Amino acid sequence: MKRRLPLLLVIGVAIAGVGALATSMADRANTVTARAERFTLGTVTLLGVLLALVGGFQLWRRRAAVGAGDAMQDGGATSVVTDTGNSSPRSGLTLDRVARAAWPWLLTVVLGVIMFAIALAVYDVSFDPVWFEIKRVAKLAVGKQDLGLETHDIVWKSPRAIFLAAGAIVVGVIAFHLHRRRSASMAFSQVKLIKTRGFGALLADLPGALRVLSVALLAFALARPETIRTLKHEIDSVDMMIVFDMSKSMEETDMPRDRMDAAQRVVRRFLRRNHNDRIGLVIFGQQAMLQCPLTHDSKMLEKIVADLVIGDVPELGTAIGDGLALAVAQLRRSDAKSKVVILLSDGDSNWVTRFDPDEAARAAQKLGIKVYTLLVGKEESDLFGGMSVNPATLRNIASVTGGEFFRASDYAAFDRGFQTVRNKLDTTKRTVTERVPDKQLFVPLATLAALLFALELLLSHTRLRRLP
Repeated sequence: MKRRLPLLLVIGVAIAGVGALATSMADRANTVTARAERFTLGTVTLLGVLLALVGGFQLWRRRAAVGAGDAMQDGGATSVVTDTGNSSPRSGLTLDRVARAAWPWLLTVVLGVIMFAIALAVYDVSFDPVWFEIKRVAKLAVGKQDLGLETHDIVWKSPRAIFLAAGAIVVGVIAFHLHRRRSASMAFSQVKLIKTRGFGALLADLPGALRVLSVALLAFALARPETIRTLKHEIDSVDMMIVFDMSKSMEETDMPRDRMDAAQRVVRRFLRRNHNDRIGLVIFGQQAMLQCPLTHDSKMLEKIVADLVIGDVPELGTAIGDGLALAVAQLRRSDAKSKVVILLSDGDSNWVTRFDPDEAARAAQKLGIKVYTLLVGKEESDLFGGMSVNPATLRNIASVTGGEFFRASDYAAFDRGFQTVRNKLDTTKRTVTERVPDKQLFVPLATLAALLFALELLLSHTRLRRLP
């Protein structure tokens, strides 16, 4: 008789798989449309699971009927011994069958609890934080935002890999149920010859339990948990604000790629060089905006600079005075001994909202804030004898505040000049808290999974080998 998978099972698995994939890629925004989309996809996935369950039940009924028919064809003087030791082949649902079906899963849970307790004792960790991390990685896997990231001692690099733990259930179903059904029956002349079940029979499912646990451990290992260590140390710091021109003229291509890209490269190189200083960012075009307050996190600030694009602020105008004044206002609240502003612009100030460049420079000079200016653009005349840059404005700001004027095209000169001045400035001692990666937990989890799998192979081919 040719055996085919029920159509409902195939359709259900396909719908559930597509629905789960679409749900994992759905928009996580907290909007009505996004929530409706996620609800619809979740409903479709649930429908697929229900269809698959119905199809699976049909498959089970069909296989049970085929098994009963085969057993009846083997009649005669020979008694066919089933899993329950009863001479009647499929005698329906009994307490013994339920117990035998549940025993492998109970054995798996007991082994898992024992291993979990041993791991807690070895690493001297209490149960509560570990259970919290298991629940947290489950939330991360379904796309929930981790609001307290800075307070956790473990970071999960690939939380969605935890979905592979569902494979442990599939492995268990195959090892504990489907594999047993596929095993051939052995015929005996008398049932009493094999009626007694010893302790070894209770451990017959131990290899399968070990395989289930190894797959579950491998899923957690692939989620790449990593411990974080918090370090505190003192540094000598200077507070500085970077003022970044994002007007329309920064799209000019008189520098490699364009002026905007050249300025971004200068700032990013500068941030990689200065890790101890507190640095903030102000961007301006027609208006000025604080993009990042003073921070020691230079990597985060570098990413912000790399993501800047023309249009983040109104670009039809260059309000250098307003941008510089906003930076000065931020530094005025600082308790640092030395305060510095680095201004990057083409110098063509053509818009004033509250402060012109001269007023902002005098305000900085009164507060003892030095402004270092970088000209972004080439000092070349166009066809009409004019220039699209105005170095005079930047030179005047640097002169009034006691800073220096540089060109973005000559980063080496700027770096040498600024570092020379930086070493002469009075620094402020600050205590910095830093979170750094400590240990990768992938290796111990993957190693334990491999050991369990090796033990499963050893037992299934020696003492607990199944025949046939």
